Formats: sequence, C-alpha cells, structure tokens
Amino acid sequence: MLDLSSLISFFVLGTIVWVIYKIYIWPIYITPLRKIPGPSSENPFYGNLRTFLLEENPDLKWIQKYGSIVKYHGLFNQPTIVIADTKLIQEITLNHVYDYIKPPKMLADAIAIAGRGLVFAEGEDHKRQRKMMNPAFTHNNVKEMVPTFIRVAFTLKNLIEDKVNLGESNINLTPYISKATLDVIGIVGFNYEFNSLTSPNELAKAYDSVTNVPQPALRFAISLLSNYVPYIRNIPIDMNRKFKSACEYLNCVVKETLRLNSPVSLTTRTNIKDKVFGDYVIPKDTVIMVAISALHNEVT
Repeated sequence: MLDLSSLISFFVLGTIVWVIYKIYIWPIYITPLRKIPGPSSENPFYGNLRTFLLEENPDLKWIQKYGSIVKYHGLFNQPTIVIADTKLIQEITLNHVYDYIKPPKMLADAIAIAGRGLVFAEGEDHKRQRKMMNPAFTHNNVKEMVPTFIRVAFTLKNLIEDKVNLGESNINLTPYISKATLDVIGIVGFNYEFNSLTSPNELAKAYDSVTNVPQPALRFAISLLSNYVPYIRNIPIDMNRKFKSACEYLNCVVKETLRLNSPVSLTTRTNIKDKVFGDYVIPKDTVIMVAISALHNEVT
C-alpha cells in the first residue's frame, strides 16, 4: 500500500509530466499545427510573445518570410496561427462566420466592462442582435444618411482647405476625422448636432477648439441644395470641380492612411469545429489571428 509521501511524489511527478506534455511535447511534436511554417518557440512559457509584443509588426515580417498562413507560439507555447489569405479570411469572417467565435478567454474583461452586445455576442445572441440592428442599415435608411455624410464631409474639406490656404503643409487629419465621425453619429444616430468640427461641446471637449470660418453665399447655397438635388454638383462650375477634386483627394488620403495604419491591425477568432486550410488541419479551439495590416500591405 502506498504511503502519503509516495502519493504526493506520484502526484508531483504526474503534474510535471503533464506540464511538459502541454507546453513542450504537444505543441512541438504532436499538434496538427506543427506542419504550418513559422518562427520557432523562444521559450516554453511565453513562446513568441516577447517578439510579438516588443518588436514592430512581427506578424507582417513573419508573413513576408513564411507565407500567408503562419504559426507562432503564444502563452505556454499554445500554437496560434496568423492568416493573411483573402480566401481564408472570407471563410472566417463571411462564409462560415459562426464557426469562428471570438476567443472567450480573451474577452472576459471586455465583456465585464461593455457587456455582451453586438461586438462581443456570439451564436444565437449575435443573430438576434444583428436582426434587431439590420433595419437601421437598409438601403433606404443608409440612402437617407448620405446628405448628412456629404454635409459633414464638406465642412471637413473646408477646414482642411483653409489650413492649406494659410500655408500649412503638414496637417494631422486624425482629430478632424474623429470629429467628423462624431458629428455624423450625432446626427444620424441621435438627431443631435454635436458640431465638434466647428465648436467645442461636452462630448468633444478633449479636442482642440475649431473656429467655423464663414462661407461665401454661393458655396453655402450649393452645399444646402446638394442635400436635396444631388445633381447640382454636376454643374460644370469651378466650385464644383474643386469640390470633387478635394473629395477624391481626401478619399484617397483616408483610404491610404487606413490601409497603411489599420485601426484594427489584427482580429482574433477560435474555430468551434475542426477545419482544413489548404494542406493544413486546424483542430478545434485553435486561436486564429487575421492579419489585417499584413493583408493591406499586400504581402500575400
């Protein structure tokens, strides 16, 4: 019969063997993900997290080196894959979206703070909330929002144009884009004029005050009428040509800025079923990272 010390010894030995298996043997030699190329684990306890957290754009470098699907090791050597393949991203985020949930272990704090709303809901909860939200984004409703988008964009364009006319060559667009977004949300979402682009308010007090420059009568008239008669912008006058040119330029600047500096560089999912990505078997509950920044930088 085993005495207490023997039982404790077996327990300790079993625990050590289990830990070695979980953080070394399984992630390195057994998991199906071992066939996916990627950087070697730097440490059995933190894997490649040190590189991931301290170096700039490690996911982009890995994808450039190993291809559009890369495996790296997370906490306790947990295999994690990074995806920058358009077809696989479509599979994850569109075609079979409910087969790939947000990793529950990574959402506890966010859910505690913000609740399980549309952003964090999964499965039937997400379907129900999305169904409730869909009417707000029908074609007709979005179409009704367009004049507001145009009006706020025109105000934004004027502010930037005025700074250019004053000789400023380096303009930080980030605060202006944020204020324009707030103004649009206020009008279409709450029927409230925040006017954060043109004056301080309680929701935009963190931003610098912006003075609203009076507009010439013709510019104001065209801006007002274009909300009701969009074709007025097609009249071949100098003001319309400048307006279209400015909008096209602003659109290019914003798109290129978002491409090179994505607000969300990575998004994470966990597959609830075994999946096959090309030649690789992806077992259930694998953490999958969609490399948005890498995709935008065309490294695939």
